[in-house]
Amino acid sequence: MKRLLFILLFAAFSLPVHAEPAQETSIEKLLVLTDARKLCDSALADTDAIIETTLRPLLKTEGITAEKRQMLESFLNQYKTIVREEFSWQKTLPDYIRIYREIFTEEEIQSLIAFYESPTGQMFVRKTPLIMDKMNDVLSMKMTVIINRMQAALIETMGTPSR
Repeated sequence: MKRLLFILLFAAFSLPVHAEPAQETSIEKLLVLTDARKLCDSALADTDAIIETTLRPLLKTEGITAEKRQMLESFLNQYKTIVREEFSWQKTLPDYIRIYREIFTEEEIQSLIAFYESPTGQMFVRKTPLIMDKMNDVLSMKMTVIINRMQAALIETMGTPSR
């Protein structure tokens, strides 16, 4: 009898434990604590800057007519509006919630909330935009190196133009 009881207890404790799925309200609280909306808005501003620096110069192309310049200007403005709408916090929030729910349990979300409510967690949140800015600088420098190396490789591959 003791053996049967032992086997039943062992079996009961061996069953896989199913963690409670993360709750939407908990995820939203975590997103508020981590300033996720602010980071989303910052990413949108970065996108606007990229559009301005990469596409806006097209408007200054020599030989472009005033009519085509106006059409391009209108297109760029529409493009920026579409990007802002599609990546707005209202449209992005359900994706955040779905992804966090897929990755984290409620217990893990609660642990993260406890961390981000702490002074250390809040300090991390305040410094995260600085980290992102510095990483963007690093990535920009790396992209410059990559573009220069690609140009050199292309010239090497294609050979020197004949004169």
